Amino acid sequence: MRLVAAAGHDMRTPITRMRLRAEFVEDEEERTRWLADLDELERIADSAILLVREESGLASPEAIRVDELVETIGDELREQNLDVTNTRVEPVTVCASRLKLNRALRNLIINAATHGVRARVEVANSGGMARILIEDDGPGIPPELLGQVFEPFFRAAPARRQDIPGAGLGLTIAREIIQRAGGTISISNRADGGLKQVVELPVAGVGAS
Repeated sequence: MRLVAAAGHDMRTPITRMRLRAEFVEDEEERTRWLADLDELERIADSAILLVREESGLASPEAIRVDELVETIGDELREQNLDVTNTRVEPVTVCASRLKLNRALRNLIINAATHGVRARVEVANSGGMARILIEDDGPGIPPELLGQVFEPFFRAAPARRQDIPGAGLGLTIAREIIQRAGGTISISNRADGGLKQVVELPVAGVGAS
């Protein structure tokens, strides 16, 4: 983890130097390509540092209404013109870091709304577990690659859209957060097309509100 963090930090200086040099490339099309590649490298460096923070950082858990959190995330993403619909949202409370759980669910919903065209989100209290179901209408992921989706820097080309910026760490970070909260996450292809992401977290005990 220290190696990953050091690499992420050390990449920033050469990236900055390369960006300055790229600005002097006379051919506009070539300059645009260079800057786009540097943007991707910068996202990878930042995401690597964030991943280390998620694996090593500690945050005090608190009682969180998952239904309210999902509603808030949906409102924010719709303001960014992403197609997000809450199909069914039941009141349910879990115990987790609010900031981290928000980041995890936001990553998953954005993944569905971008790579999968649109996101449909459902929250339910199922047998003592808060169950968050996120479905999309994208092409899904080739079955032989499903076992790799949580690996760092995973890319599902050519099935998922490749014109969406990202470093390939969103699912890795989301799983780390969810597992640290005592939950599980699974991803599978839907029978009628698209992807299904399922998060389950233990419902908070009596006394949480």
